[in-house]
Amino acid sequence: MPTTMRRLAGPAVVSLLLVLLAVPGVLLATGVIERGATGSATGRAPAWDTADSQDWPADAVIYHVFVDRFADGDAPATQVAGSPADADYAAALTDWMGGDLAGLEARLDHVVATGANTLWLSPVNTGPAFHGYHPTDLLDVDPRFGDVEGLRRLIGSAQELGVRVIYDLVLNHTSDQHPWFLAAQADCAGSEYVDWYQFRDCPDSYAAFAGLDELPQLDLDHPPVRDFVFDEVLPFYLDDLGVDGFRLDHVEGPSRDFWRVFDTELDQGWPDTLVLGEVWSQLAVIESYGDVLDAATAFPLRDRLLATFARGGDVRAVAMPIAATLDRTGLPDTGPPRQQTYLSSHDQSRFAHEAGGDLDRVALAHAAILTLPGLPTIYYGDEVGMTQTDALPDGADFADRWFREPMPWDDEVWASWDDAHLARVAAFARARTTTPALHTGRYLEVVGEGDVWVFERVHDDDRLLVALNNGEVAVDLGDVLAAAGWPGAAELSDAEVVVPAGAAEAGTPDGAAGAVLLGPLDATILRLPTG
Repeated sequence: MPTTMRRLAGPAVVSLLLVLLAVPGVLLATGVIERGATGSATGRAPAWDTADSQDWPADAVIYHVFVDRFADGDAPATQVAGSPADADYAAALTDWMGGDLAGLEARLDHVVATGANTLWLSPVNTGPAFHGYHPTDLLDVDPRFGDVEGLRRLIGSAQELGVRVIYDLVLNHTSDQHPWFLAAQADCAGSEYVDWYQFRDCPDSYAAFAGLDELPQLDLDHPPVRDFVFDEVLPFYLDDLGVDGFRLDHVEGPSRDFWRVFDTELDQGWPDTLVLGEVWSQLAVIESYGDVLDAATAFPLRDRLLATFARGGDVRAVAMPIAATLDRTGLPDTGPPRQQTYLSSHDQSRFAHEAGGDLDRVALAHAAILTLPGLPTIYYGDEVGMTQTDALPDGADFADRWFREPMPWDDEVWASWDDAHLARVAAFARARTTTPALHTGRYLEVVGEGDVWVFERVHDDDRLLVALNNGEVAVDLGDVLAAAGWPGAAELSDAEVVVPAGAAEAGTPDGAAGAVLLGPLDATILRLPTG
């Protein structure tokens, strides 16, 4: 059943995702949410308030690294071990493969080369699992990744290069190998840690994430557990290590009250901290987190990006909800980004795989998320054309192994590195981070149906025209704009090129646009004359 659109007092990027969530057939997954709201799950919309939101992520382009698969500091060319040619490759992907903090630090130059200016680190805490989501100590680093000093050094090195760091923080649960949990099970009558978890009948019956016995849920309403989080965990990451923000895993697990206190602690002690949350639920639930998160992952928008750019659908699947937001609400479409836009992730298939390996489609989709409102995120490897070796049905054991293959540094092992694709993605990413109109500008649709999507991003006197051709046939942009009756069509010949159509070189060269022929699966950014 479609969810009713609600009028919210806040930036249109918030309402955009709510429109997406209201479209029939779209998974109700997550929304754009901000600190300062007072929403509930009772049907009353929250009063979205931007006054308490952070300014620094407005220009952010996030690069998401899955540490165990990115780079091995002890290996030649930092290449993580494992190759599709290996007989045990599929099995190897379900275990540790050797990526570490030293390897990532050695490859920070590549992060910068992508055009990204923010690094999202997957968890590297001690624990039995290579992905880091089964922690046994939130205040330590697993020796297979390195050590605390290595993590501190990595963060400092990234920040020296102008790259902020957000850390993937797992608070909802621990591994069943955590000393606290083992102590509780060993002494149900006397251990203080029994109350740190949610036992129904100690030692064997307890609440667990997704019903998995190996992931017992903490009781984050228990005062000693809260004291640990607020007095030890937050100072460790924010003061000692110096991270710039958190990506919070499974926000729906802990209580609402816990997140309100968490938010208050950050506001009082570390007000510039970005809080990005994973919320995977119904719209009413998403709205109720509006007072504690700065941004949330845009799962439904990703579904529409797949349908449009990976599979060649009508651009209206993405463009229509944006236009509907402006037409129906009249809300301003500027302000801090509040939806994390992305194409691939550690939990979902590679976009290149969904696009049948067509890198022109992958580049075009990146151009879209890097020019639209939101908090754009590049998943490691997508920028060089990385796809999947195989795939398993949803729900199969370790189906996500194929979303987490090693970064292809070694050309002799991997043939998937494409320099032209990297240059194309990086050109749009650099334009995003350096051009206020792209990260805080108003969105104005010019054309948005069929194969062609053209829109303006406007900041003060700076007017950018973004054009995307999702078709297999070249189009003359001037003809498209004239046919649409756009009043600025005559200005096109005097426009300045920010990112050229069909660019294969790095950078964002300037020059006169002249006649703009937009090739198949192509995109461009033009700066329109002022005055």
